[in-house]
Amino acid sequence: MADPIVRNLVKQFLTKNFKPLFSSNELGALGKLGNTSDDLIKEFGSLPSYEITEDAIRDALSGKTRAIDMYNPKAGSFQSGYTGLVRDPLKDFSVRGKISSIGKDPTLATDASILEGKTIVPMVGDRIIRGADITGIGALDFENPVRTYGGIQFMDDSLAAWASKKGAMQGKQNVIETIDKMGGKPVAMPVTMAERGGDFSLDTANLIIESFKSMDLPKSRLNKITKLIKGTIDAGETPFKKVPNLNNIDEFAKYFRTMPGTARALLVKTLDKDALQKAGAPNIGQIRLASTNPGLYAEDWLGMGARFVDLDPNLGVLKSKHPSYDSQLMKAKDAETYTFGTTVPHTIMLRKIMQNRRDAGKYGNFKPQSADYKTLEMSPANIEVVDPQLIDEASKFLEIKRNLGDREAYEYAQKLIPAT
Repeated sequence: MADPIVRNLVKQFLTKNFKPLFSSNELGALGKLGNTSDDLIKEFGSLPSYEITEDAIRDALSGKTRAIDMYNPKAGSFQSGYTGLVRDPLKDFSVRGKISSIGKDPTLATDASILEGKTIVPMVGDRIIRGADITGIGALDFENPVRTYGGIQFMDDSLAAWASKKGAMQGKQNVIETIDKMGGKPVAMPVTMAERGGDFSLDTANLIIESFKSMDLPKSRLNKITKLIKGTIDAGETPFKKVPNLNNIDEFAKYFRTMPGTARALLVKTLDKDALQKAGAPNIGQIRLASTNPGLYAEDWLGMGARFVDLDPNLGVLKSKHPSYDSQLMKAKDAETYTFGTTVPHTIMLRKIMQNRRDAGKYGNFKPQSADYKTLEMSPANIEVVDPQLIDEASKFLEIKRNLGDREAYEYAQKLIPAT
């Protein structure tokens, strides 16, 4: 890639989306350049390529303090969260891809004053990158690149604010309408899911399918893997007893892509089991890393503020073009998408919700729990009316993180809720 213009474009794309991999804090605005694959091909003759390696990631994230490091001195590396096995998925890792789209840059908010007068509607979201055609992982090169659709970046380049299943979106829409009727201003703010949260997504399934195709395993090995999948027992059931034989990869792909998202996520986790990995299944930890926006590699579970945007309460639930989800909510007219450029702990951004949970003896501590995640995922009525205290505490956290560092910011956040 000798053309300096193309090199600069790639750097801008990576700086914007994979910010921790660069020393610059610039967001890399692309001006009037078109944001679709057709625009990019017209401008440069082909889609610009990128590669992210194990060494680059280790260099960028070594020594980073996370929230988990504050309450668990023996916490594993950030990459350990991407697999259920005792292994390092970053070992010999690389991901190669092409830039398929470039969304509009979110506006950087250096403090939380932009939220004054608004009501936060939490939207749990996975870490998957948007705008990449992944062409290979590690030693595997894909004949058919896998396009990814995101993640938090979904709200960057369309009129839509968020996408999910219809039932979830209808529950949020009901709450948004209530906020509006009461004179509030609803703002969608993603809550970062755990590292394996993208297992539900078709992006992950497609990467697994292409990995199987590229591995060229012998029939006997594929038979063994199929047998192990069929024999999976979950809650006393055999959920994959009808899985097609992997020697017929097209039938397996159809089965994988059309199954319900919860079952798809379970199949991904099954392939990450020791027996399946020893039998020759693709490296699921590396697939999860490849599909993740590296800007979120080491961000905190339940962290908030990587994106947020005002919602339109009047347009209702519309059909979504996102491959993994059928419904979406829309942005308010002319609404800008914002980012804090990092995430802020859930105990600051959802202070009253978490205080109520602590008062009831039901979690809500600085150390996040699955129950905290579930209440945000399953209970759309959990919203946070922004008050001066939230603005002050979130702004102070951002200021400390920017000027002193991660550890000092987390120490501040912990002191806000002693003994948790």
